[in-house]
Amino acid sequence: MIKFKSCVLYLLVFIFFLSSTSYGQPITNAQIVTEKQTEFTGNLLRFKALSEGSNMQYKWSILKDSCVIYTKDYSESNVFEYPVTSEGTYYVGVSIKDGDGNVVTCESQKVSVVDKIKIETPIEPPKVKTAEEIDIENVQAYVNNTKNLSSQTDRLIWVDTAKNMVYIFKGKSKEWKLEKKMVCTDGKDSTPTVKGDFTVKGRAPWLTSYNGKVKAKYKVNFYGNYYFHSILFDSKGTRVVDSRLGKSLSHGCVRLSVEDAKWIYDYIPDKTAVHVS
Repeated sequence: MIKFKSCVLYLLVFIFFLSSTSYGQPITNAQIVTEKQTEFTGNLLRFKALSEGSNMQYKWSILKDSCVIYTKDYSESNVFEYPVTSEGTYYVGVSIKDGDGNVVTCESQKVSVVDKIKIETPIEPPKVKTAEEIDIENVQAYVNNTKNLSSQTDRLIWVDTAKNMVYIFKGKSKEWKLEKKMVCTDGKDSTPTVKGDFTVKGRAPWLTSYNGKVKAKYKVNFYGNYYFHSILFDSKGTRVVDSRLGKSLSHGCVRLSVEDAKWIYDYIPDKTAVHVS
């Protein structure tokens, strides 16, 4: 009987011992809070681990472009900071271990690290020049560099018979800037426009042809019987009889639209240099 009572007593003590023993709960709700999704080089990346459990320790690893670049051994700190000196994509992984040896792992969101200087002063792509801009550069280079043309006034005229164009420049020697360009008709093969360097010297409201059959408005003389003038009108000057421009078919004069001929008549002073090529 005594032996039976002793066994019962030992059993009760063992049951009491089991019931009074505390087992740690598994770690729950583990996550990493990332302060920013974008950061600048030279700053600190900061991560914080959040979880529920007891006596927890944290082992941090940081990765750049999916490669581990630093690992910090277990400590009680649930906050991890890392200074970034180069651009790339960064994130951290953490192993969380509690006092009972339970371990969970989790990763943070990715953080893009960019160079602040590049953001503040972006490099603009080279500007692609238009055909118009290239043409302006070329004609200015021709009068300023290739020919080094000068004029007694602040204006200069270049007649390019190969392109049937008249270019008006403003400025001074080596610093001419294109002001206007005009489509013209110059002399045909049998009566070509004179080539060379000349000057403007006189003007009149009308030009009458040698046979009196046609007229032209706003004649401006630059050499002998060579003039800038408008397209052709009839003998009374009331009806246009030849409006063709961009051709080589005149008797040597440089024909222009009425508007362009008037502009030269009004704004180009005598002694202005005229270069014909």
